[in-house]
Amino acid sequence: MKCDLHVHSNCSDGIFAPESIVEMAKARGLDCIAITDHDTFDGVARAQARARELGLKYVVGAEISSVSNGMDVHMLAYNVDVNSPEFQEKMAQIADLRNQRNVAMVEKLKEHGIDVDLDALRQQVNSVGRAVIAREMVRLGYCKDVADAFERYIGAGKCCFVHTRRLTPIEAIRFTLGFGGIPVLAHPKQLRLNEKEFEQFLQPLVSAGLAGIEANYFTHNKSERNFYNKMAKKYRLVSTGGSDFHDYVHGVELGTKSFSPNGYTRKILGI
Repeated sequence: MKCDLHVHSNCSDGIFAPESIVEMAKARGLDCIAITDHDTFDGVARAQARARELGLKYVVGAEISSVSNGMDVHMLAYNVDVNSPEFQEKMAQIADLRNQRNVAMVEKLKEHGIDVDLDALRQQVNSVGRAVIAREMVRLGYCKDVADAFERYIGAGKCCFVHTRRLTPIEAIRFTLGFGGIPVLAHPKQLRLNEKEFEQFLQPLVSAGLAGIEANYFTHNKSERNFYNKMAKKYRLVSTGGSDFHDYVHGVELGTKSFSPNGYTRKILGI
């Protein structure tokens, strides 16, 4: 089974509609896909419907933002009950934390002579993130490309980067579990922890109910995949993977870095 369980649509900061992502996945020989937009499940119903039409397995998902000691930690929330009466209220609270960050970031950019119209961006996409702001900076001619925008202005520790109140990783796990979901630690390599530090970081998350690690993320080399899969096996966690496809710059092109889930992962995710 060929899967990609980490993809973004234009409901957050990707460039393709959810239906188009599903069609691309089918055309490129994938058997299962999850669109994991940032802090939103807005594209789920559309993607699910198109997946059913095409006979493609689909996993409900989103990438939930959290912060631990100034470090961005993202949780992939799979199989969440998006029809729960309390769900939309909780998601609105999470989205509001992201919006507060965006407002503060745009203000900092303005102080550096960069004028980004946040209201206009909100009309274009449902969930504005740093990548959306970066693309706008490129479009307006302030930066040569998205990487330049992050490197000079909005990347972690740069002049316009903003720390605001965000969920903690444990809160993100509890949110996911609270709606029947499966919380998976996204792109662990990006935490920049050595093996000992990573296991120490992982243990309290497992105690809080973490269910998986994105061990097969597209940037992981063989040694890193082996280590993260070893951690998953040790702590009885699922191992997932994906392309983090947003566009043809951010992530890797859909279908080029699929992974084959083991039996335990397939059982837990229902695929």
